[in-house]
Amino acid sequence: MKKSFGILFFIFITIQSFAQEERREILKVNLSAAAMQTATIQYEKVFGRHFSLAIGGGFRPKKLFPYAKDLEKYVDFADNKIDYISFANVRKTESKIGMYHLTPEMRFYFGNKGAPIGTYLSVFGKYNHFYGDVPVFIDTEYRGVPVRLELPVDTKLQTTSLGLMIGRQFRIGERFTFDWYVIGGHFGRVKVHGESNQNLEGFDDDFRKNLRNKIIETFKINEDYLGLVVDNQGVRIDNVRQLNYLNLRGFGFNLGYRF
Repeated sequence: MKKSFGILFFIFITIQSFAQEERREILKVNLSAAAMQTATIQYEKVFGRHFSLAIGGGFRPKKLFPYAKDLEKYVDFADNKIDYISFANVRKTESKIGMYHLTPEMRFYFGNKGAPIGTYLSVFGKYNHFYGDVPVFIDTEYRGVPVRLELPVDTKLQTTSLGLMIGRQFRIGERFTFDWYVIGGHFGRVKVHGESNQNLEGFDDDFRKNLRNKIIETFKINEDYLGLVVDNQGVRIDNVRQLNYLNLRGFGFNLGYRF
């Protein structure tokens, strides 16, 4: 009887160990993104001793941005780093922004624990699509009378980039993990489109010409990079050459479930 119990106990421990080893997949929720009203999940699968592949995606509906004052400070900081447009006359706290993104990545885990636990180096690609209603204002004049135009701009930004990131994933019990994106950077290209479909047919050509010049002056538009059209249908802006995109990725916290 004791011998049979010992055999059953050994089989149970073996099965449990094997099951733990076979828990090579993790489904995660990004907690820090949730604080920004963005739903982001990631699926990670282990391949080999030190490697894993992951795919992440997220979505945010178009609405006012939380922590709008902090966003305004970030945009003002970024404004000084961009040499083809300025956002000084954008009503940032009134802007409604939505987005979705896709992030494939490959991870290499250091140390003896092996994937998916421990410190890792991630090579990742990232696609972002931002869209929103961004109100701007322009001070100009019409027939000698000062006029402030309030323009709602339908804005779209698309970025594709490649980068590196350091992170660390911790085990929480047998089933859960805590994944910390420590810090990383990514570089790529950005595609810009903005339009404000205002009916300008009631204004003369001189007004539309002056309005175009005023928009270029107000927003410091570099026409080597961005093309601006002002006609009877309104205002449109698009990039006329490739624009560089540089950003940070990190300080993210993810709760995962292993299976």
